[in-house]
Amino acid sequence: MKTILLNKWIQKQKKINKMQVTRINLNKMDKWFFSQSEIYNKNKNFFSIIPYMFTKNNKNFFYQPLIIQKEVGILGILKKKINFIDHYLLQAKVEPGNINNIQLSPTVQATKSNFLRKHGGKKTKYLDYFIKKKFNINILTKLKLSEQGTRYYEKSNKNILIDIKNNKVKNFSNFIWVTKKNLITLINKKNLLNMDTISVLSSSIKPNLIDYPKNKLGKITLKLDQFKKKSKLIKKKTYFNKLKNWKIYKDKIYDTNKNVFSIIALKVKTNSREVQSWCQPIISDHFTSVNGFLFQKFNNTDHYLLQVVLEPGFEKPKFTSTISIKNFNNNNKIQDKFIKHFKNKKNILIDVVNSDEGGRFYRNETRNIVSGLKGTKSISLTKKYIWASHNQIVNLIRQNLLSIEARNLFASFNIDKIK
Repeated sequence: MKTILLNKWIQKQKKINKMQVTRINLNKMDKWFFSQSEIYNKNKNFFSIIPYMFTKNNKNFFYQPLIIQKEVGILGILKKKINFIDHYLLQAKVEPGNINNIQLSPTVQATKSNFLRKHGGKKTKYLDYFIKKKFNINILTKLKLSEQGTRYYEKSNKNILIDIKNNKVKNFSNFIWVTKKNLITLINKKNLLNMDTISVLSSSIKPNLIDYPKNKLGKITLKLDQFKKKSKLIKKKTYFNKLKNWKIYKDKIYDTNKNVFSIIALKVKTNSREVQSWCQPIISDHFTSVNGFLFQKFNNTDHYLLQVVLEPGFEKPKFTSTISIKNFNNNNKIQDKFIKHFKNKKNILIDVVNSDEGGRFYRNETRNIVSGLKGTKSISLTKKYIWASHNQIVNLIRQNLLSIEARNLFASFNIDKIK
């Protein structure tokens, strides 16, 4: 599709799809209960938010709530050839936390509660392609991948890309077929391409034909085992009024140190979702996060600098981006030495702001940056950092060993290499 036509369609969708979002007090959320131990839906569907106390290596304590959503959702994109060119079906979706009103989401973006219609609303469009076997289709990728470990407890979704071959697909006005060239344009538009869309695309990045890694894959994954032995994170349920450095107000639960996030309550009205109105709690960040990869070529092969992290929401460590911080002015001291590379504009290969999924996160943004290092001389690294090649990153994604932040940044930089 021509860029000018795509832009006109996006602007039209912004006008057609309306959503009114109002901040309300926590105890005014219809069908939700707020107690000191939990925020939960009265039907025990969708998700809940529970406060935790964390002990790291038996000495460091910190406190924060986590979203509990045990259901495994579906993030799925349909693909087909139109005039011999690959196209991908996206939807213009409104969410209460969206910055631009709409985001371009996957063909299907649904929790289990949603596609089982626990909300009592309309059926999720195109869902049958992802849950039924009656179609002659080709499943290109189907991976169960984790969500944000700083906000969710052990949350994952199925990321699926399906080639529908010659199946005829019904068209809906808020869905559009886009090309790979369109995706390259969209990824560079601020807060437009949904993070769940990028997540599905990350699962379908093709390996390079030539790849000579600096480190063996076994050496890379060994980092996770070594980190797990040295870092123990014990979590224990507590009460909201026992969360140290958090305050409870009528309309929010507030992280006073601004290290994590706040919880607010919304009342939502819309003309373009499965149901027309609802209330819900939602996570609100204090800053625009910064997520960055250092990139360098070794042996004429693309490499990315990974770090090992143990996030509150996961039992096992994962790899994430070189830097993952709240903002440039509030740095983790360990990551300070890398910051200069992301502030030097001459090194920047990609710099784009994407917002988080608006169903759980309220106007949360992440600045995604890839900074290139010149030459072949490697910088000094601590034990939690290691270089991985392009094909090794693809492998780590397939094993679900890469954080969603890292794999989405990788996809943003390699969007031209999707299946």
